[in-house]
Amino acid sequence: MNALLGELRMVKVLHQQSGVCLFTHQWKWNPHAHAEGVDALVMSFTQFAREIDGGEVVQVHFDPSKTDKKDRSGSSPMPSSSGGLVMISLQNEIVQAVLFHDRTTDTACIALKAFLQRILERFSEVFEHELELLQPQLQTSATPTAEEREAVEAPFRRFENELDNPLLLQPSSDYGLQ
Repeated sequence: MNALLGELRMVKVLHQQSGVCLFTHQWKWNPHAHAEGVDALVMSFTQFAREIDGGEVVQVHFDPSKTDKKDRSGSSPMPSSSGGLVMISLQNEIVQAVLFHDRTTDTACIALKAFLQRILERFSEVFEHELELLQPQLQTSATPTAEEREAVEAPFRRFENELDNPLLLQPSSDYGLQ
């Protein structure tokens, strides 16, 4: 898994029903890009999937632009990537975890999905009590202000430490990536 850390761009954990972001960590992402836009994009994909067939968004591929690279390089949400970007999404009853990573091999994608599964499980485990307390506040509502977002995200910031947990980074032996 350590070899795959270079593929990681950003992870987000959002409240399943409201779409409010609870946690974000960026490895390689333009710091000037608006996080709210990514949250809205994830919510749009999620809502679209539910409306089509009641399903879930599992994976989205973003191909790199073949034109106007000069014009967009400063406004892109991420540093240049030659192979494109992949968004994978997993969810449980309360939260949705989303990982953006560089396009890579199928084997690496399996390992990254397992990594995201461990993030989802660990986040839900560590913050079980906080999520229960926050649930009534996070019912579908208007787009939160910057101050409201800050207040919601504050208790979850300590999850940064979990991302350094060797157990979280350790690949499952099922995937043969040791």
